[in-house]
Amino acid sequence: MRRFPFLAYLGPGLLYAGAAVGVSHLVQSTRAGAVYGYGLLAVVIFANFIKYPFFVVGTKYTIVTGKSLLDGYESLGRLPIWIFFLISVGTMCIIVATVTLVTSGLFSNLLGLTMEPWMLCAIILTFCFLLLAIGKFQALDGLMKWIVVLLTVATIVAMVLSFYADIPKQTTEGKSFSLGNLADVAFLIALMGWMPIPIEAAVWQSDWTLAKKTSDGKLPPMKYAMIDFNIGYIGTTLLAVCFLALGSNMMYNTGMEFSSQAVGFASELVKLYTTAIGSWSYPIILVAAFFTMFSTTLTCFDAYPRVVSNASRRLFPTLQKFSTEKLYWYWILLVGIGSIFILLFFRTNMKSLVDFATTVSFLNAPILALIHHLILFGKEIPKEERPKPWMNLLSWFGILFLFGFSIYYINITFF
Repeated sequence: MRRFPFLAYLGPGLLYAGAAVGVSHLVQSTRAGAVYGYGLLAVVIFANFIKYPFFVVGTKYTIVTGKSLLDGYESLGRLPIWIFFLISVGTMCIIVATVTLVTSGLFSNLLGLTMEPWMLCAIILTFCFLLLAIGKFQALDGLMKWIVVLLTVATIVAMVLSFYADIPKQTTEGKSFSLGNLADVAFLIALMGWMPIPIEAAVWQSDWTLAKKTSDGKLPPMKYAMIDFNIGYIGTTLLAVCFLALGSNMMYNTGMEFSSQAVGFASELVKLYTTAIGSWSYPIILVAAFFTMFSTTLTCFDAYPRVVSNASRRLFPTLQKFSTEKLYWYWILLVGIGSIFILLFFRTNMKSLVDFATTVSFLNAPILALIHHLILFGKEIPKEERPKPWMNLLSWFGILFLFGFSIYYINITFF
């Protein structure tokens, strides 16, 4: 440990990785490779690169100030808090419904169940609620980290072996991406929407960093907190590339397509691994994939009510008579019921729900990105602690790109 002192401070970055490796990776990155081959590889890397400043603020602001990123929002006035609150409330049920639906597909394959998707999702969310209620989240979280590591290793192995897999290809060339094709642009937006995770997750990262305080109230040193964050961020970026490569090598130009239903998609996803590695790996990959998605579901189901209850107490003075913990349970019930209600309308088409949720997140991204930029380079962070000038340029470039491409998408879609 003395040779590697940063190991003692690992935690928030791994939690971030566990939350990020979900729909954006297992679903969207793999679909991108299966449909377009390596045509969108640069897009996956680009999306992670330009969004880096908007996530690193969650760690940097908290280490410098010792406060939650929501305090940073509040330092800019009430409008940013209102924006965060409205975006979170408007999307949290959609996002939780989406990740739970993908989890339900793996759950169905794991146990051989043939229930309605919304019923499976209700069972999963009820189990999540009970885990949180009896305080077993932390114990389970330790197991989740090892499960994510297992899936990561399996994905890298499958990706490497997929280059040598004997997969019959069509004689005609596969689909290529075109900015002039509305369907292609729509998928591009959906791919980038949760790549690597919705931007509001920076607030979760901030709270996880605060949780690393020692008994005497000290936060990790900036150096080690940044190592922890960068390990999680770079790791999830590389893993997204692996998923895209796996989808491309195993499905592109083969005539095969992913099912739009959660159960069918889950089965096809696991088969990509077993075709590359061997049929013996099927139960291992299925269990690892399920627990990875379950970890994402549990994290989102817990995180959204926590940050929304915190934001609501700041906005509505009458709610300050309630503790944040009490409001948390009200919100978690609302999220659970709202998510199941949404799934009643999208129960047969996972792809539509995923694309809708990720597109909404992409359209929200430039607004949150601008707020995060103002916090990262704002008065609460001393000049000597602010990122280098190149990060300032990258941040502005990311903001302009996200705004510009959002306007372009809206224009070609509705006008």
